[in-house]
Amino acid sequence: MPTYPNLRARYANGTLKLNRRLRLPDGTEVRVSVTPLPRRASRGGLPTRRRYLHPNRPVPLAHLERLAGAISLGGDALRDSEALYDGR
Repeated sequence: MPTYPNLRARYANGTLKLNRRLRLPDGTEVRVSVTPLPRRASRGGLPTRRRYLHPNRPVPLAHLERLAGAISLGGDALRDSEALYDGR
């Protein structure tokens, strides 16, 4: 018999409605443990899109061109780390 260890459901009008169908014969006794999920600030309690840690916004091309070359790529990692730790 299949097991369903972690199901989501919605409680409304005195009824707990599962988000997916179970493959169990009618009359099967089950054990239920209910843990309310934190409520999200959105319409109807539906999940919201994940927010970025840092807000994204458009940046003018001229601003990005000024940043070009600020970080050099490549080089010799071994030599750089030796210089860092040997004080050269």
